[in-house]
Amino acid sequence: MKYRILALTMAMILSGCASSRSGSTEASRMGDVPSWFLMPPTAEDTIYGVGSAKKQNPSLARKAATARARDEIAQSVNVKVTNMLKDFMQESGVGENAQALEFTESVSKQVASVSLQGSSIKEAYVGKDGTFYVMVEYPLNSLRQASLNEAKKQEALYNEFKATQGFNELEEAIRDLD
Repeated sequence: MKYRILALTMAMILSGCASSRSGSTEASRMGDVPSWFLMPPTAEDTIYGVGSAKKQNPSLARKAATARARDEIAQSVNVKVTNMLKDFMQESGVGENAQALEFTESVSKQVASVSLQGSSIKEAYVGKDGTFYVMVEYPLNSLRQASLNEAKKQEALYNEFKATQGFNELEEAIRDLD
């Protein structure tokens, strides 16, 4: 009887320890992460990006986290995806002695090239472990203005090209008069 009570008591103690350990493991797995990092806000007039970095130098961690947040915004605004798939099959030999070789390779590259003028850090947080978390906001008005400026620049370049082309035609016509 003593052994049953002792065994029952030990089982209860061990199960209590196990449940408290799993709870703390869950908390440590989630870490000290701000809620806006896990679920960034959404808005019709703003794009948000988040980034994190853990470095020895806090200034470098902030810069890296900010760069990663801006990269997230740039990829949501404009991303060029290049994909390549190589599929190779070879068989040699005859009948049951034939051997086959198969090789497949898939490569994907994403490149974003966007000017994020007007973006700014909305939130920043340093976790207990030293990880720097940053949320950057980019107002869509800035995107619209950048697109408008690019269109004006392209129009100006086209007009300059047409003017140069017109002057070249005029010079050629004058040479033909000689």
